[in-house]
Amino acid sequence: MTTTIALDGGALRPLATADAAPLALMLAAMDPWTRLGYSASALERYLDREDGALSRWIIQRHGETAGVLALRSPWLRGPYVELFAILLPHQGHGLGGTVMDWAAKSAAEVAHNLWACVSDFNTPARAFYARHGFAEVAPLDGLVMPGNAEILLRKRLK
Repeated sequence: MTTTIALDGGALRPLATADAAPLALMLAAMDPWTRLGYSASALERYLDREDGALSRWIIQRHGETAGVLALRSPWLRGPYVELFAILLPHQGHGLGGTVMDWAAKSAAEVAHNLWACVSDFNTPARAFYARHGFAEVAPLDGLVMPGNAEILLRKRLK
């Protein structure tokens, strides 16, 4: 499997089976997953299931687990950021932007787009993606939960 990738202020390493349960517990305790009703067990199954089109990465900062990135490729003429989270103690240090810049640079090697979705109520995430060059493309009403929309985002790479 791929080795650790050094980033300014952190690193990416492939997610291991042992990472799934503790990471799922942390994700289930934070928004948007709490508000959307995702359980730790459902998130653990997602993180640990076999899926050849999904690369999952642990984001590290100072040797600690700081978050997770899951990229689906191929997708709609470019990779899709299927799951992205920086855990609360590691937010506000620029690590999320560094990881997103890495994802865009990697995607640009093979595609013209990088895609993501964000819950309509997740104002901080919407602002984050906008700062990193993503445009809101379309609302997907009721995709995850009735009464809420997921906003499809696109970053043009070329």
